[in-house]
Amino acid sequence: MMRIYLTGFMGAGKTTVGECLARELGVPFLDLDREVERRSGFTVSEIFERGGEASFRSLERRELERTLEIEEAVIATGGGTVTVPANLQLLRHGGVSVWLNPALDDLFERLGDPSGPARPLLADRDQATALYEARLPGYRTADLKVDVESVEGPEEVARRILRLLEEGR
Repeated sequence: MMRIYLTGFMGAGKTTVGECLARELGVPFLDLDREVERRSGFTVSEIFERGGEASFRSLERRELERTLEIEEAVIATGGGTVTVPANLQLLRHGGVSVWLNPALDDLFERLGDPSGPARPLLADRDQATALYEARLPGYRTADLKVDVESVEGPEEVARRILRLLEEGR
């Protein structure tokens, strides 16, 4: 078995699909944002307010490194995890990375009001689009790309990932 890292923009379904995938595989599931919050005692928004993005990325990196201590797991990364070159190296060598890639309109529909407190880097749709486009090069480094259709449920996406992993693609 292995570590499977799910990447993709916020709203891509990393946590929901990751939980389904972990259940199917019978392995633990970790959400990096939740782990950062649990260990720091602060929400992601509070970390951004107190120390900015650099502070959050430092905590996120520490949690990403901790995943190497787990032999088998499905890990949902944060939407911006791929913006840090050292994180990309860790993803490349730490397991199999899977980019969940819904259509941009589907992402916006899932996000609703992107300027809410749970999304500290977003102010509006234009800013979200620019952020998505800036992160694309990082997402494209994933071992597997899964284009998520709006009609697919998380269980279906998890099963597709399993098939791709079994096929060795």
